[in-house]
Amino acid sequence: MATYETEAVVLRAIRYGEADSVLALLTLERGRLSAIAKGARRATSRLGGRLQPGVRAHLGLHEGRGDMATVRSASVVEPHAGLWAAGHRLRAAGCVLESALRALPEREPNAGAYHLVARALDLLAAAPPAPGPPRLHPLVLGAQAKLIVVAGLLPRLGACASCEAGPPLTAFSPAAGGALCPRCAGLGEPVAPAALAAMAGLVARPLAEADAACPGPATPDVERLVGLVLREHLGVVLRSAAPL
Repeated sequence: MATYETEAVVLRAIRYGEADSVLALLTLERGRLSAIAKGARRATSRLGGRLQPGVRAHLGLHEGRGDMATVRSASVVEPHAGLWAAGHRLRAAGCVLESALRALPEREPNAGAYHLVARALDLLAAAPPAPGPPRLHPLVLGAQAKLIVVAGLLPRLGACASCEAGPPLTAFSPAAGGALCPRCAGLGEPVAPAALAAMAGLVARPLAEADAACPGPATPDVERLVGLVLREHLGVVLRSAAPL
C-alpha cells in the first residue's frame, strides 16, 4: 500500500453508489488508472467540482489492495473553464478524452500522451466553432493522430508501406503498415491523397497548427484513417466517431 501525489487529467467520472464517483485518470507519472473519490458528490464535498472530466488537477492518491486508487485530496491546476462555456468545445473535448481513455493502456507511464491531452484541452477551451460536427474539429483529429504516434502505432504515410514506392499513394491498410501505391492498392482500401497529406501534416506540425494542416474537406477521411489504425492494432472503435 502506498500514498503518493501526481498531476492528472480527469478522463471520465461515473456516479457510484449514493455519493461516490469512479474516475478514469490520465496521470503524469503512472499513466492511465482508475480511482474512487468517496463522497465526491455530496454537497459539502471539497472534491466534486475539482474532479470533472477535462479538469487538470494535482491529486493525492492512496493505493490499497484493490485495483482502484482512492482520492485523498485534489487541487485544480487548470479547470479548462472555457470548455463549459460552449457546447461545441465540450463535445470536442469529450472526443479527445474518449480517445485517450480507449487508446492508452492502464498503468503504463506516458508523459508524451499526458502533455498532448493537456495541450489539446488548453486549445479547445478557447477554440472557435469549426465547420461540421465537433468530432471533426482539426484539434480533435490532431490530438488523435498524435495519440497514435505516442502509442507507437504511427502508420507509414509518405511512401508505400508494402513496396516503399513514393507518391502517388492511393490506398491505406493499417495491417500492411499504412499508405499504399497504385500497384499495392489491392491490399487496402482507396483513400484520397489529400487525406494522407492531412494526416501527415497533423502528425508533423504543432497541435496549434491543426487548422492549417487539415483542411475541412479532408476531415472525414482523416477520422476514418485514425479509426482504422485503432481498430486494427488495439481492437478499439471510438463511440464518438462515425461508423467505420
